[in-house]
Amino acid sequence: MAGSLLPMAETRPQDKPPTTKWQIDRLDARERRFSFIAAGAAVAFGVLVYVVQTDNHKFRVTKGHFTPQTTLVLGIVCGVLLVLATLLGRRAPVGFVALFTFLGFGTTDIALGAPFLLLAGWLLYRSYKLQKEAAATLRQAHAGAPKAEAPAGRSARTAPARAGGRPAPGTARAKGPATPEANKRYTPKRPPPPPVKPSRRERKAAQASD
Repeated sequence: MAGSLLPMAETRPQDKPPTTKWQIDRLDARERRFSFIAAGAAVAFGVLVYVVQTDNHKFRVTKGHFTPQTTLVLGIVCGVLLVLATLLGRRAPVGFVALFTFLGFGTTDIALGAPFLLLAGWLLYRSYKLQKEAAATLRQAHAGAPKAEAPAGRSARTAPARAGGRPAPGTARAKGPATPEANKRYTPKRPPPPPVKPSRRERKAAQASD
């Protein structure tokens, strides 16, 4: 009875393999790591631009460029958005925020925005590559699948011969002497005509002879 008192082992269902759509949409471990690094770089670039431009007394804001304060706020906001998009785990939001960060820092210095453009392009390339591999695998699976055979009742080669000895269309005729075919224009014989009744004169002549 001691064995019945032991707790039964719990059986856990095995984890299902990720689907193709999940692999295309979701970030992997390496992409998450690079996205978090990009978030920290956005904040660091914003602080760096703010410090450099405010310490430079000869710096003047030109048309089409952000002020140091705007660049600092932009870097912090983009860093926070990159962290949130990375925690969401989807490639599309991370790529969109990375592209927005590139446009924000590109007005100040194109070299500061280039890493975020590379991140967005790399995520887009990864998604396209996984989608292409999944399509190739699907085509290969369809090509290797056996073709469905036609039903035996509908097969032209196994159809029974027609009435009159003719084979069904599409079937090979057996070699050998040709067998005579039945005549389709057969007409039944006419019945013999009824005997002619003797006339009255002939009947009288027969009675007289008797």
